[in-house]
Amino acid sequence: MAFNSHPVSLVLHSAPSSPKTHLFASSGKIYALMEGCTNSGLFLFILLLGCRRLSAFNLDTENVLQRDGSPGSLFGFSLAMHQQLRPQDKRILLVGAPQEKALNNQKSKVTGGLYKCEISPNPSDCQRVMFDNDENVLTEKKENQWMGVSVNSQGPGGKIITCAHRYQELKSQTRNILGRCYVLSQDVTLKRSAEDGVRDGGDWHFCKGRNPGHQLFGSCQQGVSVAFDMEHRYFIFGAPGAYDWKGLVHMEQRNDTLFDLDLFDEVPLETGGEEAKNPNDVPTPDNSYLGFSMAVGKALTNKGQLTVVAGAPRAYFSGAVILLKKGSKERKDMREEFSLEGEGLASSFGYDLTVLDLNGDG
Repeated sequence: MAFNSHPVSLVLHSAPSSPKTHLFASSGKIYALMEGCTNSGLFLFILLLGCRRLSAFNLDTENVLQRDGSPGSLFGFSLAMHQQLRPQDKRILLVGAPQEKALNNQKSKVTGGLYKCEISPNPSDCQRVMFDNDENVLTEKKENQWMGVSVNSQGPGGKIITCAHRYQELKSQTRNILGRCYVLSQDVTLKRSAEDGVRDGGDWHFCKGRNPGHQLFGSCQQGVSVAFDMEHRYFIFGAPGAYDWKGLVHMEQRNDTLFDLDLFDEVPLETGGEEAKNPNDVPTPDNSYLGFSMAVGKALTNKGQLTVVAGAPRAYFSGAVILLKKGSKERKDMREEFSLEGEGLASSFGYDLTVLDLNGDG
């Protein structure tokens, strides 16, 4: 799967009396830009029917925090803000560099990687996160696996997930582009034992062991997108290469502590059914790339209901966004609730997504 390089922005929430800081990634560089505000005059007050204040921002070219990656590493392709709570409370910027050079114990030359950057004036205050530092050339291939293509944080003190959607499993007759994701602890390290009931490490590849045919899971490419739900019960993965590029979304609870305590007895769910694995039940046509982008919300359609919003930028020749809800435990499926189709031919509607609560109703 090829990607078009595109800028990525984030908002860092600072103290209420301080301006916000916007993070902007482009061409292997990270910039932090300040935001300002302007008060509207009487004319705008009347024109906007009583709106007394307009909030806007300009790009401040003087007060900029910049982080540079290695040339050609695609440093900044993915971004996530993370709050570490232990051993000290601090904010960290997680930066994916999917074309970074391999680590010492990897046999490949270019594997991609993840960086953690302190929010400080020091321009060199970024360190590569050490994980995935091995490779068995008999069973796997990590060359151009694109580690860091996606990264997400579970929130303050929560887990981190980053993925390599082009990771390959080697069989005697085939090479399966399954994709693979790593779970890291809240301090951006790998723990030997389960922390908070969730295992760290790279054993997050749900397409492994499935039928490797091209029409099914041979080009799964898990991890192009990844998300958490707000209650920290699920890890949610997009795999746009499954089912002949129809794509799928897969979610599962892997908090073993909650399962052992019988608090949440959940089963893996996915479009097409985790049990039946029926491509005809996936709510998009072939070559749609469902799961290319993803966002999660609650009460989007019904109060208290979890909704997974999945982009399918090649569906119907213009792109589509599918709103999914949990199906039944018996079918282990996710069901389409609504779909939105793009209007422009080849517009890639659904290429990127976010969920916002504009009216503050929860």
